[in-house]
Amino acid sequence: MFLGRYSHSLDPKGRLAIPARFREQLPTGSVVTVGPDGALRVYPPREWDEVVSVHRLSAATTPTERNLARRLFAEAHELEFDAQGRVLIPARLREAAGISGTAVISGANNVVEIWSEESWGALEAATADFTRLADEVANQRSGTS
Repeated sequence: MFLGRYSHSLDPKGRLAIPARFREQLPTGSVVTVGPDGALRVYPPREWDEVVSVHRLSAATTPTERNLARRLFAEAHELEFDAQGRVLIPARLREAAGISGTAVISGANNVVEIWSEESWGALEAATADFTRLADEVANQRSGTS
C-alpha cells in the first residue's frame, strides 16, 4: 500500500527521486503512464498485469476502449531506478502532466501518482472540504444523490 505525499525536484535530465518507502514496493517491471486528472500513474507489476488484462483489444472492443488502451500503452514506460533511487520520466509524460521543476509524488493505495505542483494544488483546493467529499462518495456508492 502506498501512503503519503512527497515533493521532489526533477533534475535537468528529467529524473525524479522516488521516496524510499515507495521504491521498496516498486520492483523491476513497474510502469509509469498517463493517468486520469492530469497526473501520471505508477503501477507495480501486479497492478500493471491487471491493467493489461482489462484493456485487451478485440473485435468487440468499443472505439472509446480502443482509444483509451492506445493512449495508456503508447505512453507507458518501464521504470528503471538508478543508484540514487531516481527514475527517468520521459519528456512526453512530463509534458502530458505539466511537470517541470518540482513534482508531487503521492500514494494512492495500490498505485503511486505523480503530479505537477500546480495540479496538486488545484486538487487540494477542490477537495479541501473532506467531509463533503466523503459524503459525496458515500452517496454515489449507495446510489443516492
